[in-house]
Amino acid sequence: MHQLGIGAVKQLKMLGIVLWALVCLAATTVQETNAAVIPGGNGGWLVVASRPNASEAVNVARGYASRFPKTTVFQSSNGWFAITLGWMTQPGGNRYKANLQSGGIIPGDSYFHNGQRFQFAVWSATGITGGASRSLIASTRITTGSGGVASPPTTSQNAFVSGLDPTGDNYLSLRTGPSTRYQEIVRMGLNTPLTILGRSGPWLNVALADGRTGWAYGKYVASAPGYAPPPQPSIAPAPVTPPTVAKRSITPPSPGVVGDLSGTSDNFLSLRSGAGTGHSEIARLLEGTRLSLLAQQGAWFEVELSNGMRGWAYGQYVDAAKPRQSASQSVPVIGPDPQPDPNESKPRQRHETATSPKLPDLGTLPEGKRVALIIGNSAYEHAPPLPNPKNDATDLQESLKRLGFTVILGLDQSKIAMEGTVRAYVRSIQDADVALFFYAGHAMQLSGRNYLIPIDAKLEDETAVDFETIELGTVLDYMNAPGRLSIALLDACRDNPLSRRFSRSLGVSRSSQVERGLAAPQAGGGNILIGFATAPGEVALDGDEDNSPFTTALLTHIETPGLEIEIMMKRIKADVYDSTRGTQSPWHNSALRREFYFKN
Repeated sequence: MHQLGIGAVKQLKMLGIVLWALVCLAATTVQETNAAVIPGGNGGWLVVASRPNASEAVNVARGYASRFPKTTVFQSSNGWFAITLGWMTQPGGNRYKANLQSGGIIPGDSYFHNGQRFQFAVWSATGITGGASRSLIASTRITTGSGGVASPPTTSQNAFVSGLDPTGDNYLSLRTGPSTRYQEIVRMGLNTPLTILGRSGPWLNVALADGRTGWAYGKYVASAPGYAPPPQPSIAPAPVTPPTVAKRSITPPSPGVVGDLSGTSDNFLSLRSGAGTGHSEIARLLEGTRLSLLAQQGAWFEVELSNGMRGWAYGQYVDAAKPRQSASQSVPVIGPDPQPDPNESKPRQRHETATSPKLPDLGTLPEGKRVALIIGNSAYEHAPPLPNPKNDATDLQESLKRLGFTVILGLDQSKIAMEGTVRAYVRSIQDADVALFFYAGHAMQLSGRNYLIPIDAKLEDETAVDFETIELGTVLDYMNAPGRLSIALLDACRDNPLSRRFSRSLGVSRSSQVERGLAAPQAGGGNILIGFATAPGEVALDGDEDNSPFTTALLTHIETPGLEIEIMMKRIKADVYDSTRGTQSPWHNSALRREFYFKN
């Protein structure tokens, strides 16, 4: 009996352990369910890849997004990031997936997932991120034909290429998607046999005899069930590889402008990484954007923007730029010679009128390559606009050009645009003697680090800092280099409703880490000067004039000959203190090991 009692006790202990494990499992399941992003019903997310960190996952997702507009990246409960093309219901989803896999468009191990492990969307081509919401679920649903691929019909149809013009190209292009904007795969001759798999508008999803699939314009495809077209010895039906078009440099570069886009469906011109729609999109250009034409390859131009970004644009929408000329410039105005000013020590020369622009005196500029990055963000999408940063950036650009700087300018930039502009700057300063960075717009500090805020930032949850902002320290690290003198000036300590929203999203325990203004960064071991529009932890004024108080003072002194930069910063501090009646006092931290003059 005694031994039996011990066994019973052991069984009870074991049963208790099992029950406790079940309770823990149930709690975990409930927790994951509460955080899950589940479409519901028989819907599932089409997962094509996963990566261990967000940046890699977003890079992969962008490659799919140009063709699959529902592409979304989710953080999973296991710490990985899943790349999905959107969600679909079954069984149509499995047919759709099989169609993509058979065409080699997505990996063969792609699968559907109900979303139970997905916690929130960190990036989406739809622009909607965050946790489970009606808008996220509604915007990411894949419908028939999404991403340029239609569900295959229940029965395939035999067909062949027909109706080509012998006096024209005399071939039909097989493309990666249902539009001439998609990349050409092969060229098909008359009577090439095809199998029709699906339709999207006037375009047909077809398969060749060798198994390759793509899209062909339906006007030149004849359907004939059971029909085998006769051989045509005079015209080879085999696919023809498109010829390679050589790249031709344009020397010297020619000015251009983005022309009329009214005939396009998107009202923007894509700037791509290569000459063709198969290359990734790096920016979107609006009508009137000025360009420099660097090279031509077929119908595509390699161009450079005013902010230093380079890429390829389709030549149909690029026009030759006409020189800007006002009516007052077309006819000279002649008047009497200006009278000498008695207050001046010597009379003003005849060519020095009050309206003459300041031109650089090259004899007074120090030698060495000077590169500046200027970013001004005014048009914030999720906060009231700031009137002056765009003006501040534009006016400072003109001064720095007169001072011998090569200027990369970014105005009203999104996160993607800011990343591209900063990368262009980093490449440009590799051999620079002087590197300058100026930023005007919203910024914030979190746990002693400073973050620059693009115009499309929402800052609605704790992931926003990593995915929606640019850390100032990253830019400063690239600027610091042996033998280079670096200058960083930030007019970015304005009252910031975005940072207040972000602070509320963190909760009481972490919101205290978000403080007013900016934190004082360390100059480190570099030969660098860092200047703020106001003291660390304080808020600067945007100003009632065309420029902020800080930029107004900077523009006043930066072109003064023989003014050493640290003395200049003290004069700026005095001017701002006086103009704001003591409410704002700029701050700077210098680790410069030699004197620096913008103009000798």
